[in-house]
Amino acid sequence: MDVGIVTTHVPPAKGYGGVSVTCGVLTKAWAERGHKLALVAADESITGRLRAEDVQVGEGVDVRLYHCYGFRRWGFGLGAIPKLFKLCREAPLVYIHGIATWPSTLAALFCVVLRRPYMVAAHGGLMPEHVQLIRERKPVKWLFYKWLTFPTLRRAIAVHCTSDTEVEGVRDVLGDTASVLLVPNGIDSRDYQVADYPTAEGQQLCFLGHVQQEKGINAFIRAWLKTRRPADRLVVAGRSVDGAYFDEFQELVAQAQGAISYKGYLPIDEVRELLAASHFLVLPSGLEQAGGMRENFGNVVAEAMAAGRPVLVAKGLAWNHLQAHGAGFVFERTEASVCAVLRQTHVLNAMSWQNMSMKCRQYVEQQLDPVKLGDKVWQVLTATGKAELSDAVLKGPRYE
Repeated sequence: MDVGIVTTHVPPAKGYGGVSVTCGVLTKAWAERGHKLALVAADESITGRLRAEDVQVGEGVDVRLYHCYGFRRWGFGLGAIPKLFKLCREAPLVYIHGIATWPSTLAALFCVVLRRPYMVAAHGGLMPEHVQLIRERKPVKWLFYKWLTFPTLRRAIAVHCTSDTEVEGVRDVLGDTASVLLVPNGIDSRDYQVADYPTAEGQQLCFLGHVQQEKGINAFIRAWLKTRRPADRLVVAGRSVDGAYFDEFQELVAQAQGAISYKGYLPIDEVRELLAASHFLVLPSGLEQAGGMRENFGNVVAEAMAAGRPVLVAKGLAWNHLQAHGAGFVFERTEASVCAVLRQTHVLNAMSWQNMSMKCRQYVEQQLDPVKLGDKVWQVLTATGKAELSDAVLKGPRYE
C-alpha cells in the first residue's frame, strides 16, 4: 500500500455533497496512475447502506466500509475505530478528507500516535466566516476545534486547500508558518458532454445544492424576482431540511407564480439533463450574510463548466478569476451586484453565450484535469521531507 485514504462519505453515497465527490475524483486519479491505495469510509447514504462492491473509486483500491449510525452526517460508528487504526498502522502515508468528523478526527489522532505522516484536506471547514461563526455561536464545537482539530492540523505534512479564501482561514487559526498546499479540485471532463444552446423561450438558470442559508439561494431568488423577464425560469435541485429557511424558500417559490421549479434531490443523469436545458448555473454561497461563507470551492461550478454551462458565482470562493476567463460572471455578495449581473446575462446573444460555453469547457480541460492535479498533491504527500519541497509549493501557488 502506498497511501491510506480516510473520508466520511464516499461515492456513490447520496446526499452528502462535495467531500464525497472530491474523494472519488482524487482517488480515481491516483488509481489511474497505478498507486496502491486503501480507503476507509462510512457506509452511509440516504438511499441505503453502501457495500464495498458499490464503491467505484478506481481499479484495485481496497475499500473498507464500517457501519454508520446515530450521528450519520458525521459518520459515527464504533466500527470505524479498528478499521482506521489498522489503516493508519499499515499505510506509510495517510490522506484525510475533511475535519471535525468522527473518522477524520480519529484518523488524525491515530496518525499522531503511530507517527504516520498525513495530509488533511480542509474542505471548507476553516473558511474565515465559518470559523468566526463557530467561535461566536457554537462553544462546544469551538472547544473541539481548539483541543483536537487545530493540534492535529499543525502536525500534518500540509493542509490541502482549494481557494485563496480557504488558505486565509487556515492561516488565521494555525498561523503564517502553517504548511498549506493550494490545488483546486479536479473533474474528469470525459464524464460530461457539451450540450447545445438551449432554444426554449426565455432564460433558464439552475441551482444545484442544499436549500440552506449558507448556500444563499433565498437571497439570490429575491434579486432574481426583481430582474426576471416573463419567460425566464429558475430550477432548484437538491436536498432540503425542514425549518424556517426552507419555509421562506417555499414562500418565494409561490411568489414566483410558476417561474421557479423545485425538483428536490436528482440522480446524476437528471442533473446532466437539467444542466443541458439551462443557460447558466448559479452558486450564490455566502449571499445570506447571517449564513456566512462556508463553501470553499463548489464542485457544481466545475461540473457545469464541463458541460459547457457558464456560471454565475458569488465572490470569495475559488472562482474569483472566472469572469476574466470569459466563463461566467462573478458578483459581489449584495443584492445590487446580483441584479447587475443578471441584467448582463439578458443582453447576451446566442453567439456570445456559445463563446462562453466553449471557454468553460476549455478551462476544465486545461486547468482542472484530475490526474495532473492529483500528481501535484501526490508530490507533496509523498516527499520524504519538507526540505525537498519549494516554498512556492508549500505556500500554495495560485492557479490560473
